[in-house]
Amino acid sequence: MSSECAWVRESSRSRFAGLLLASLAVLVAGCTTAARAPGTAEAVDQASTAAIAEYREAIRLDPNSAVAHADLGSVLVGQGELDEALAEFREASRLEPTNAILWNEQAKVYEQMGRGEDALHSLETGLEVNPGDAGILNQMGWLYATAENPTVRDPDKALVYAQRAVEASNGSDANVLDTLAEAYYANQEFDEAIKAEERALEIAPGLEAFQSQLEKFREAKANESGH
Repeated sequence: MSSECAWVRESSRSRFAGLLLASLAVLVAGCTTAARAPGTAEAVDQASTAAIAEYREAIRLDPNSAVAHADLGSVLVGQGELDEALAEFREASRLEPTNAILWNEQAKVYEQMGRGEDALHSLETGLEVNPGDAGILNQMGWLYATAENPTVRDPDKALVYAQRAVEASNGSDANVLDTLAEAYYANQEFDEAIKAEERALEIAPGLEAFQSQLEKFREAKANESGH
């Protein structure tokens, strides 16, 4: 589930239309081309600044807009302003406490801040709101599989939630299958991890992040076999 500029990808799937699609499109382009296109980083920074200003104005005009708070939070994450982003997502969740997506996005910020227990609490709250939400189940699976905090990391739970996420998404979401593969990897079930990642690549062929995951699992399998 991890990749460069993942916040952009996840935000685009969060069902929030956003207020500045053109600016966000520039941000997405910058994530993939900054390394080879002169001036792209500057353009991305300018787009981010403009987007932040527009979202703040939207919030000034309608402070009770959960969408505006969440969209601002997404851009702030991209700028590395995690404390401010968290405040925006928390306000969005306060305004729409039954919206599972907002709890999920809040959890992602906590996770980036290294606050795994808080991330888990946000996800549990989101799951109470919508027990069948594939996004929440997926994020819980990922967190349990990858958390550095030993009080949060739990490979067994990771696999349970990842499997539930696959079921909730009808096995058609590449990100969810990637999480399932990571959960199998955390449980040292390398053959199953490889199979799950191969399924993810069938849905999203050529995605570098998934290909790197597959290579990681294959290497683990080879080391286990002594080859």
